[in-house]
Amino acid sequence: MDQAEVQDLFPRFAAPLAGYAATSPARKELAEMLARNLWMAMIAGSEVEEETWKVFKSRANVSEDSLQPIKQLYFEKMKPVVSEEQLAALWKRYRVRRKDEGPS
Repeated sequence: MDQAEVQDLFPRFAAPLAGYAATSPARKELAEMLARNLWMAMIAGSEVEEETWKVFKSRANVSEDSLQPIKQLYFEKMKPVVSEEQLAALWKRYRVRRKDEGPS
């Protein structure tokens, strides 16, 4: 996957956060940060996804009640934008080693 493809795919992945981001510049910045973190967690795999949720709760002080809609948005609207083939290409691009991979 080349840079142009990533630059096309990432905004589509982040698009579900646009409604939240539209209300103020501070929310736009937060939505962009959230999208970048979720993007990298998705690429890194389920263990990093789980760690991301924990960090949102412990370091960002996001309550479980506030985190649930973000998780739902991520799993139902954001993550499905990226196909398995695209995700594999992103793993390769970022040289992500998955637990289920053998040595290369």
